[in-house]
Amino acid sequence: MRLTLRTMLAYLDNILEQDDAETLGAKISESEFASDLVYRTLSSTRKANLSAPPLDGKGVGADPNTVAEYLDNTLSESRIPGFEKVCLESDMYLSEVACCHSILSNCMDQPVTIKNDTRDHIVSAVQQSITQAEQLEQLEETRPALENLIQPKPAGVPEYINTKAHPLWRATVILTFLLLMAIIGLRAVGPFDTTHPWVGSFFEDSIDQSDVQPVPTPLEDPESDSTADLSQQSAIDLQTSQDSSLQPTPTTDDFDVMDSQSPETQVLPNNTGVSMLSDGGAFGELLSDSQPLLRAEDGALNRLVSGAQVLVGDALVSIPEFRPELLLNDGTKLLLADASGLETSLLQEDTLNLYLAHGKLVIQGGELITYKYRLQAGDVEFDVVLNNPQAVVALESVPYQTAEGEVSRLVRLVVNHHVTVSDLSSQTDLPAALDASLTSYVVFTGNSVVTRETHLPEWATDGPSDSIMSEAQAAFIESIVEGDDFVQQLQRIYESHRLVNVRRLAAYSLMELGDAIALLGVLNDQAYRAYWHQDIKVLQAFCHRDVKSRALVESALMSYSSDNTQQLLSFLTEYSDEQLLSGVADDMIDQLESQIMVERVISFYRLQQITGKTLLYKPQENPQRQTLPIREWRELLTDNMVINRDVELAARLLSK
Repeated sequence: MRLTLRTMLAYLDNILEQDDAETLGAKISESEFASDLVYRTLSSTRKANLSAPPLDGKGVGADPNTVAEYLDNTLSESRIPGFEKVCLESDMYLSEVACCHSILSNCMDQPVTIKNDTRDHIVSAVQQSITQAEQLEQLEETRPALENLIQPKPAGVPEYINTKAHPLWRATVILTFLLLMAIIGLRAVGPFDTTHPWVGSFFEDSIDQSDVQPVPTPLEDPESDSTADLSQQSAIDLQTSQDSSLQPTPTTDDFDVMDSQSPETQVLPNNTGVSMLSDGGAFGELLSDSQPLLRAEDGALNRLVSGAQVLVGDALVSIPEFRPELLLNDGTKLLLADASGLETSLLQEDTLNLYLAHGKLVIQGGELITYKYRLQAGDVEFDVVLNNPQAVVALESVPYQTAEGEVSRLVRLVVNHHVTVSDLSSQTDLPAALDASLTSYVVFTGNSVVTRETHLPEWATDGPSDSIMSEAQAAFIESIVEGDDFVQQLQRIYESHRLVNVRRLAAYSLMELGDAIALLGVLNDQAYRAYWHQDIKVLQAFCHRDVKSRALVESALMSYSSDNTQQLLSFLTEYSDEQLLSGVADDMIDQLESQIMVERVISFYRLQQITGKTLLYKPQENPQRQTLPIREWRELLTDNMVINRDVELAARLLSK
């Protein structure tokens, strides 16, 4: 049975067969969207302050007849998707459909008792409608006929417009057409010059040669004849040099340029106008401060303003959900996506060393490509050269911790065919790259995989596609006042801003500045429950970076769960299937019964990441009311099904 809105309502009202109900229940538990829709449906029917649709509403969802036809399964197939979309987007219409479906379901199971007064009122309403219709017919019959009405003249073209046009206009049009045809015919025979076989005589040179004045020559010039000859020869040589391409002249080894009498020429460098790199020198600038970028200075992170110079040796940090972009001196663009940490240093005067500790980096070629790059992520190094403005390089560095406590790193480099990656072509057996193909290098724990890709990762090409998040980003930037303390502003935004996503961005920023308590507060407030799955990923990525980040998360967790801090930290690491089945999954399921919301949220969303299932468990609700979902989780563990749905580690860690 397919999972649709109608079948879901039937499942909630318990009118399906047992087999169909079990099938739909399994589908709902496996789909996060369906689980949220069930929760919305049940909660919307219990909202006392929810407005009702108007009785005379028009449109797909507002028309009561449309609702009735949908519930009666008589609505046309072409209108069903539009009606269901309206219900999914509005709690008011969703509640109306759910309540009507529940009433009809109850009427199917038991007879409905109708009072005599109600029956008499309904019957009298029908008779009253018939009486009113008869009265209207009588009024129509007795209405006096209006005779001798003035008949309006039919609409037509006014006389002043209907006048005839001048008789010469037709002749003008015909003559113009014939003239154009004659010109086209003559041009088809030959060009309009003296070589034309028919009209060439009209283009003969009529200039009188006697009127041409001779060019004056200097008086008493003994070398006038030779000068004239040289001038003619120079003109011939100049014309020859303009008509033909210049060819290099071969020289012998003993040819001395200094001894020749040719004029001096100035040779311009290839990178005209582009300064070379130097330690501490500027190599680019921030394009816009609407995408915040932080720079480490004197042990603190300071926000850069638009147009700020970025120096060789700077350490840069970007915030989750933002994409700051730098314009380098040679026109190349460098972009940091989401939470990223980048350290710059000088390798050579034309080679910039970029160490990506974590996050995502994109480099796109410019007009004057001058710089080369050594990309580092942990122990992995890539030397890349951008060959033209269409060159694109995307680098992703993902630190992660295993159950043994070791910090490893997964690195992915994706380049198009306009980029040269040094010292790696000899290690691959791939065929030559096609014009539109991309090469992907994935390196982790001593292994390397090289594949051909058809497109860049989504984070390398697109910004936030969610309009809600785009609005939150704009509101977040507007809330920051230049000159005030950045940390205090973030704390104020987190505590008082009206938009949930703006408060989340403030919590992300505070975590990058060393305060993870705000993000744990997000996980302890059910107002953020729609975004908890994203917040857990951000917390997990931050915890995996290094020992310092893990200590910050541990300190924040102790303020919420002092007894189980170490266990919750261990839940954020990566496990194999054997480790999950040997006791880790059992501990996670035990935390689903915890009275502390942070413990339930971390445990549940880690289980969801691992298995891809929800089983209708809601961490924001009291665990005593969720005995059935918890029992289903334990049954899943008994069947040894609490294992990683993605076998490959790269598939679990790398972004789409």
